[in-house]
Amino acid sequence: MRNKNLDFIAKVVFFGALWGIVEATLGYALHLLPALIAGSIMFPLVMFILYHAYKSLGSRTAIFYVAIIAIMIKATNLFLPMLYPAKTINPMIAMFIQSLLAFLVIPMLSSEKPLMKLSAVALVSVGWRVVMVGYYGLNYLTTGFLDFRIASINPLISYVVYEGLISTLLAVGLLYLTSPVNFLSRLNKTRINPVVSAALLAIAIILTLVKF
Repeated sequence: MRNKNLDFIAKVVFFGALWGIVEATLGYALHLLPALIAGSIMFPLVMFILYHAYKSLGSRTAIFYVAIIAIMIKATNLFLPMLYPAKTINPMIAMFIQSLLAFLVIPMLSSEKPLMKLSAVALVSVGWRVVMVGYYGLNYLTTGFLDFRIASINPLISYVVYEGLISTLLAVGLLYLTSPVNFLSRLNKTRINPVVSAALLAIAIILTLVKF
């Protein structure tokens, strides 16, 4: 039982650290690109990680544990006084919403029906943006800060609809293109050495603190 629990924790940390690394590297680099492109790329990778975490761990609840690790890694940026807190807190909220919606639909991604898979991904891709719009609106009412995504109808539509649908297609395409990859099938069944997970976690924290 102890070994089984250790294997579970090692995999949770592994996938959570992997998400953290993606956020700290690619997520940082994407800020240099136009918003429509940058906002459409990260989500497919997040869904890819969460889906394989679900397949590897055999548990929907594990998605939350993976998200907690990734969010805690992101939270280390709060220790950087030169970084405005909202630049850390907003992504943390988005990560939580994404994991919550992924939890609701993740079994549908194993469906052989393309429409079922597409609908599940679209629900998460568009849904988390809708919730974030609500958060930005509430933040405006309480603090007076108006996020550019809700400043007018055009950026709002671009953020929710265009980015949401582009992300959906990219995420579904990524899942389909990688489904025949034998390495991923083996990964889902392979034990992760706790030392490897701990090392990956350390790398994720370091990258998060030096890239913001």
